[in-house]
Amino acid sequence: MATVTGNLSNGFYSAFYEPDATKRREALNRWVKSATPVIQAAVSDELEAFIISITQGRWIGEGWKEGNEKLHRIQNDYPLVMDISLRRLGSEEKYIGKLPDRVEHKPPTPVKSSVVETTSKTTTTNIVSDDDGEDDDNGGRSPNDDRSDSMNPNNDDYQASTDNHSDQMNPNNDAYWSSRGH
Repeated sequence: MATVTGNLSNGFYSAFYEPDATKRREALNRWVKSATPVIQAAVSDELEAFIISITQGRWIGEGWKEGNEKLHRIQNDYPLVMDISLRRLGSEEKYIGKLPDRVEHKPPTPVKSSVVETTSKTTTTNIVSDDDGEDDDNGGRSPNDDRSDSMNPNNDDYQASTDNHSDQMNPNNDAYWSSRGH
């Protein structure tokens, strides 16, 4: 179960958006100091939710025996991991806490560039850099871009692809059976 830390992430974004590097570093350090007690308080709840999810239906009898066997099989490959990340929440994801407030990000005014493209349909001027010379029908992304995302451990698509792979290899998951035509 994931703990959503509410508006804590907004403080991170605000600190990161500081244009001056020295002030940004100071703002991020202040954010770490203010975020630490909030995250520490959530650790206990997160551990309790973990225990509940692992022990559900496994206190006695056959449930305990199956859980015991499974944990013995996975013990060396599945360490306990605490993960702090910025990622999109899934539609069916369970979480503790409050979703962050929406914040409107206003990017800084772009610096003038020598590459300027004017469209005939609108009166706006867009600063564009399309180095590959290909027509991009899918929002400017090539299949190589998508593959790069799914191979990059710092990208949400990487986690989604590894989750999907894990689901397809787990006989207790519906994806396992559907990937085998059942």
